[in-house]
Amino acid sequence: MPTQPGPYRRPGKNGWYARLAVPDGTKRSGYRYCVRSLRTEDAAEARRRFPGVYASLQEEFGLIEPRTRKQLRETAEEWFESVAEGVSSILEAVEEVSGEEVEQDSRTGEYKPTTVQRQIEAAVRRQDTREIGPTWEEAIEAWKQRRLRAKGEPSPSSVRSMELVVKEIKNLKRGLEPAQLTEEKAWEWIRSQESLGKRPTTVRTKLSMLRALTKACFKVKLLKQDPLSEIEYEVAPGNSYRSPTPDEYRRIWANLDCLDPDDKTLFSLLMLTGMRLDEAASRFGGHIQSNGGVVTLEINELKGESPWKPKTKASARILAWPENLEIPAASASQQLFQKCRYRNGKFGKTASQRIKQKLWKTAGLPIDPTLTIHSLRAGYIDALRAVQCPLEIEEAIVGHAKAQSNVHRGYGNGYPIEVLKEWSGKAARLLLSYA
Repeated sequence: MPTQPGPYRRPGKNGWYARLAVPDGTKRSGYRYCVRSLRTEDAAEARRRFPGVYASLQEEFGLIEPRTRKQLRETAEEWFESVAEGVSSILEAVEEVSGEEVEQDSRTGEYKPTTVQRQIEAAVRRQDTREIGPTWEEAIEAWKQRRLRAKGEPSPSSVRSMELVVKEIKNLKRGLEPAQLTEEKAWEWIRSQESLGKRPTTVRTKLSMLRALTKACFKVKLLKQDPLSEIEYEVAPGNSYRSPTPDEYRRIWANLDCLDPDDKTLFSLLMLTGMRLDEAASRFGGHIQSNGGVVTLEINELKGESPWKPKTKASARILAWPENLEIPAASASQQLFQKCRYRNGKFGKTASQRIKQKLWKTAGLPIDPTLTIHSLRAGYIDALRAVQCPLEIEEAIVGHAKAQSNVHRGYGNGYPIEVLKEWSGKAARLLLSYA
C-alpha cells in the first residue's frame, strides 16, 4: 500500500516541508521533487498546514483542478450550522473550505487571509454564500445566460467585446473582482479610458457592458447588490461622429471613381440609406427582393459560418434600394460585396480601412477622428430631418431603437415599404444634390 503524503523535516530555521514528485512533461521535469516550506518548526502545526500547501502544489502542476467559486459556496454552506453551534471555529471552517491554511505572521501572530479566505469568513459569519463573490468568468457566464433568455444567444463579437472590457477593468487593479467593483473604481476606469483617447460613445458602450455584467450577477444572486445600478455617463451629442459638410459631400461625390466598382457601390449605398457599414457588408444576393415593384434589401440575422446579428431588435428591417444605384451581380448564396470578409464577428472592418485610406486621401478630406465611415449614417439622419421626415419613419428607416414606448407602437406591421421609400428617396435626393 503506497505511503500517504505528509510533512517531512529538514535542517534549518523552518524545519518542516511539503514535497511533491514532479510529473513528467513539465517545465521542471528535470527535477525529481518540488519542495515548499511549511514555515514552522512545530510538528503539530506542520501537520495542520500540510494539506493546504500540498494541494496548492498539486494545482500548480495540474494534478488537481482548483476549487471553483461554486464549490466554495457549496462547501461553505455545509459549515454554517457547525460554526453557529460552536462545534467548529471560523478559522477551521475557512481553512477547510479554501483548502489551505490561513497565513500567520511568525512574529506578531497576526493572521493574513487571502481575498478569497476573507470572503469565506464573511460568508460563514453571516451565513450568506453571496459573500463569496463571483469570478469575472462566472460573471460573463451569468450575462450569457440572461442574454440567451432575453434576446437569444449572444454573437461571438459581443462575447469578445465583453471579454475585452473585463480584461481592461482587471488591468485597472490586479486582483479586482466583481464583488470589489464600486462606483469609485468604475469612474477610475472611465477616466483611464478617456486618458487613452477613447471616444465618449465608446466609453459609454463599454460601461453599459460592464453594467450588464454586474446586473446579471445580482439577478442570479451572485452579488448582494448591483454596484453600478446608479452610475450614469453622459455623452454630448456629436462628440464621437459628425455629419459631413456639404463641401465634404461634394468632394466625396467628385472622387468616388477612385474606388473600385464594389467599394463605390458599397459607399454609395451607405450614403443613400444611412445603413451601418456592417449591415451593408454582410448582405447576400438572397436579401435583394422585389416587393410590389419596389426593390428592397432585407437586413436580418445570419446563421451558419457567419453568425452575424443586427445590433438591436429594431435594426432588423427592410429598406428600399436606392433608385439609379446599380445592384451588384450576386447569386442568392453570394455576398453582395465579396471583398468584405467575415472576421471576429464583423464584415466591414477591413472595408472601412480600405475605403477611408483611398477616398479620404484622393478627395482631400480632413484627418478628423470624428469624420468616419459611420459619419455617413449621421449625415443621412440629418438629411431625413432636413426633409422633415416624421420621427417614427426615421426610426424605421435607420433601425434605431424606439425613442418612446407608447403601447400603439407594438400594434400592426409598421410602415409599408412605399412610405419608407418616399421619405428615404427625399433624403437621398438631397444628398445627391451635393454632387
